[in-house]
Amino acid sequence: MGKWRFISILFIILSVGSIAVVRAQRYAVVDMDYILGKMPEYARVDTTLELMTVKWQQEIDSVSHYADSLRKDYNAEQYMLADELKAKRMLQIQNAETEVRNLRTSYFGYQGELFKRRAQLVQPIQNKIYSVIQQLSVKYGWDFVLDKSAGTSLIFSDPKLNKSDMILETMGIKAK
Repeated sequence: MGKWRFISILFIILSVGSIAVVRAQRYAVVDMDYILGKMPEYARVDTTLELMTVKWQQEIDSVSHYADSLRKDYNAEQYMLADELKAKRMLQIQNAETEVRNLRTSYFGYQGELFKRRAQLVQPIQNKIYSVIQQLSVKYGWDFVLDKSAGTSLIFSDPKLNKSDMILETMGIKAK
C-alpha cells in the first residue's frame, strides 16, 4: 500500500507542478491569412503569381490540346497508316504528352517555378511579419505565438489573445 500512496503523491505533485508551469507561460494567437490579406504588398505578389500561373497554364493547355489533336488524328487514321508511319505518329503523341507532364512538373511541381517564385516573393513579406512578431514577443513576454490559420489543432482561442491587429499596426498598416 505504501508504494501506491507514494506514486499517487508523486503524481499529484507532478500534476500541480505542470499546471503551475502552464499557467506561467504566456501566449498569443495570430491569423497569418488575415495579416497577409491586409498587406498591399502581399496583394501585389499574389496578383503577380496568379498572372504567372495563368500564363503557364495556357502554355500547358496549348501543348495538351496539340497532343490531344495528334491522338485524335491518329485514332481516325490508324487503320490506313503503314506500320512505320503508325510508330512515327505514336512517338509524336508520346513526345507531346511527355512535354505536357514535364511542363506541369516544371511549373507546378514540388520544386517547380511557382514554388520557387512564391518562396522568392513571399519570403521577404513573411520575414517582415515574423520579425514584428518576434519583437512583440520579447516586448510582451509571449512564450508561444500560435497561427490559427495554419491548420494547427487550435479549437478555440479567446479573441483578446489574437494579436493580428497589433502586428499590422506595428508594421504601419491600418487594421480596420
